[in-house]
Parts: sequence; C-alpha cells; structure tokens
Amino acid sequence: MSSPGANRDSERESLLQLFRRTEALYLATLDGVSPEQAGFKAGPGRWSIGEIAEHVATTEEFIYELATAATPSSEGSDPLVDERIHRRAADRQRTFVAPERVCPYGRFETIALAAGAFRAALQKTIVYVERSKDELRRLRVMHPAAGSIDVYQNLLIMAYHPERHAKQIEEVKASPGYPR
Repeated sequence: MSSPGANRDSERESLLQLFRRTEALYLATLDGVSPEQAGFKAGPGRWSIGEIAEHVATTEEFIYELATAATPSSEGSDPLVDERIHRRAADRQRTFVAPERVCPYGRFETIALAAGAFRAALQKTIVYVERSKDELRRLRVMHPAAGSIDVYQNLLIMAYHPERHAKQIEEVKASPGYPR
C-alpha cells in the first residue's frame, strides 16, 4: 500500500508533466505569428491572437496568486471535481466570461512579450509545485469559474488553461480572412 506522501508526490509529478505538455502546445501556436496575424479578429467580440496571449499570461499570474494565498480547510477534496476538470478544462465547447482582471487591455506590445510573461509566471508555478511543502489538497481557493476548490484542482485548471487557448488560437488561424 502506498503512503499519502507517495500519492502526493505522484500528483505533483503528473501536474508538472501536464504543465510542460500544455506549455509546449500553447507556445507552438504562437510561433511565427506576425504582428498582422496577432491583431486579426475573426469577428466582432472575438479576441485576436495577441489578446489571447495577453489573457493567458495574466491568467497564469492570477491563478498562481490564488494558489499561493490559499487558506487551510478541513473540507475534503472531491475526486469528481478532478474528473470534471480533466474532461472539461480544455474543452472549447463551453465558453466562460473572463474575470475583468484577466481581460486583454493591451498590456503587451508583442506576442513575444506576452509569451515571456506567460513563461515567467508558469516558472513560478512550477517552482511552487516542485518545492512547496503545502498539502495542496488541504488548501482551498475561490476560483472565478469553478468556485471553492482545493489548490491541486486550481493548479490542474491552470495547467489545462494554455491548451484551451491553444485551441482558440487554432480557431482564429482557421478563420476566413486570417492573414497568411
């Protein structure tokens, strides 16, 4: 029988692998995007690739702040929430309204600057997951879309977030009128 510590370590390792996979997937969608392509919008009310990149970078920082400011809780972790996150977090069928704080407002002049901010924020999260002694399942946060969840679940959503937006970027690139 494995110890709770072993399970905790395996969850952290799975999380780190997911972060690395979705980081590579997301950054690949930004590779080679020209300034003209970065500013293209597929329609009214739609985000450009530049706006998506800004949103991903600012969300990465915001969710990290949620995780590191979490509060201890005796509330148990619901495994069904984990399952829903794995099934739905990267799914583009459901849309969400981004919290005002992470909406794009032109914080970055280029895709490269937004990608750099994303990488820097993600690196802080990776270091936290690798080095923290926090019991991620015993800390809770109030996530803007998921409500009250444990920190592991918060980080799981965060890990899928770049994949979700990589798919959105591919949708923009496939839109009629996208500059080639």
